[in-house]
Amino acid sequence: MRPHVEFVQQEDLVWHAAELHKGDGQARQRNLSYDEENGAASTRVIFDKAWSRAAGYHHADVEWYVLQGTVKLGKHVLTKGSYFRAPAGLAIPTMEVAAGTDVLLFREYGDWGFSFSTKNRSRFISRGGNTASNEPGELTVVDTDRQEWMPNLYEGDTQRFLKLKLLFADPPSPDNNNSGFVSLLCWAPPGWSDDRMVHHPVFEESYCIDGDMVYNFGSLEAGAYFFRPAKVKHGHFMAGERRGWTGVFRLDGSLINWITINERIVAEGDALNYDPKTQGPVIAGIPVRSKSTGPWDLDGQ
Repeated sequence: MRPHVEFVQQEDLVWHAAELHKGDGQARQRNLSYDEENGAASTRVIFDKAWSRAAGYHHADVEWYVLQGTVKLGKHVLTKGSYFRAPAGLAIPTMEVAAGTDVLLFREYGDWGFSFSTKNRSRFISRGGNTASNEPGELTVVDTDRQEWMPNLYEGDTQRFLKLKLLFADPPSPDNNNSGFVSLLCWAPPGWSDDRMVHHPVFEESYCIDGDMVYNFGSLEAGAYFFRPAKVKHGHFMAGERRGWTGVFRLDGSLINWITINERIVAEGDALNYDPKTQGPVIAGIPVRSKSTGPWDLDGQ
């Protein structure tokens, strides 16, 4: 399973050789979140030199969001703000990536494995397909510049000013309990706020592309990332007054808000062999956090 990351600034993370199996070129990645049990990961990849790979299929369900640069996927040309998704086992065309290209790359249900082929591989499709279902998946390509911002369909009137662009939605089916993966581009306009404490039955991860947003765990600015497992309580939120906040969101199911009111956090006990006045706040289970996001301010949360 993936660790609870709340939150990291990608610039704090070390570079690794990019996990782009059987490709020709040079690229590096920062691991935002990594599942050591099955190889699923969320990474930021920069291509220092032009990179290419022949047609074939991934061993995982894979999503790319282009932050900067150019990616050619067969006849498709993806530039800043473009997105594609390929389910495991689905044969995709030749890829060519220009030097200097910067992408977010997400994997589910598998590692970096890739096999050359022009045919789909059924054993992967039966596991992946539309991620959680057993139906054969399709290649999804989206140019977000051609999309209009739509109202937040998940929140109703309480968050009517939050805007979304849908990248991918896993079609509901009995195989995935009518709840599949969802990937979104989200924009909170300047001054948008939500003072509720919420938690969800699904995981929630996000990478900040532009702007800033203050919430109870810190300030999300460009390059900030979090991966929050299901049932972790969080909130409030307030978007910056200049540009608001824009980021990529991913969920492994329908976003349902379970709301807590009159919330309070109490951690009490008697110190046995330490001085609590000099140690500061102590709490078990603090999630992963990187250095420039600052120390935990548990008294202020």
